[in-house]
Amino acid sequence: MAEEPTPPEPLSRRLRPSRQRLTLDVDKMRDRIGMVETGLYLIVGVFLVLAGGLILFDTVRGLIEGLIDHDPAGELGLRVLDRILLLLIVAELLFTLQLVITRGEIATEPFLFIGIIAVVRRVVVITAEVEKLPQEGRALTNFLFELGLLALLVVAFSASIYLIRRRGRSRAGGRHACRGLIHPDSGSPWWATARS
Repeated sequence: MAEEPTPPEPLSRRLRPSRQRLTLDVDKMRDRIGMVETGLYLIVGVFLVLAGGLILFDTVRGLIEGLIDHDPAGELGLRVLDRILLLLIVAELLFTLQLVITRGEIATEPFLFIGIIAVVRRVVVITAEVEKLPQEGRALTNFLFELGLLALLVVAFSASIYLIRRRGRSRAGGRHACRGLIHPDSGSPWWATARS
C-alpha cells in the first residue's frame, strides 16, 4: 500500500513564529532596553558629578574671593551655606540615581529629602534678605506669606517621610533600614549597635 502524502501545513501556521523564538526575542529586547536605560542613568550620574564638582569649585572660589575682598562674614557664610545645601541636593540626587540603577525602582523618600533641603535653602536665602525689607507693606506681607508656605512644605514633606517609613516598617515586620541610620539586622539605631 502506498503511503498517503501528508497534507501541507497551513500557511498561517508556517508564517507564525514559534512561541519560544518570540519569547527569546522579547527577553532580548527587554535586556537591550534595560542596558540603554542603565546607560542613560550613568550619563546623568556623570553630569551630576560634574555639576557637584563645579558647585564645589565655585564655592571655594567664592569663599577665597570673599575673604580677599573682605566681604562681611554673615554674607559670606550665607553664600557658603547656600552652596553646601545645593551640594546636598546633588548628593541626594546621586544617591537616588544609585538606588534606581541597583534596585531598578525609583524610591520616593530621597526626593522628599531633596524637597526639604530645597525648602531650607530657600528659607536661608529669604531670611538673609529680611533686613532689606521694609518693616510694613506689601513686601513684608509677601515675605511672611512665602515663609509660611515654606513651613507648610516642610511639615508636608516630613509627614510624607514619616508615613512612608511607617508603611515600610509594617511591611517589613517592624524593621526599616534608613541609609545606615538604622542597623538592618537588629533594627537598632547605628549608635546603639556601634558600642556593643
